[in-house]
Amino acid sequence: MKCVKIYLENAAAAEAFVQTMRQFEGEYDLALGSYTVDAKSILGVFALGIGKALDLVFVNSKGEDQDVLNAVERYRRAA
Repeated sequence: MKCVKIYLENAAAAEAFVQTMRQFEGEYDLALGSYTVDAKSILGVFALGIGKALDLVFVNSKGEDQDVLNAVERYRRAA
């Protein structure tokens, strides 16, 4: 599975990130340590917390890997 680091600095960024992820058909998770939530769930994202480096995990990207990477570029953080 492909995984990239992202950073959501505030609630507005988290909301925009979730709206971005909802545009895609594939399955994507956000992980922090042993906790994993659906990247399309605003409640899940808030449960993980804002202002932390999170892993965006490509569970089943349905061939839209590059489109997702382009869409979340503003949230990416070097590993």
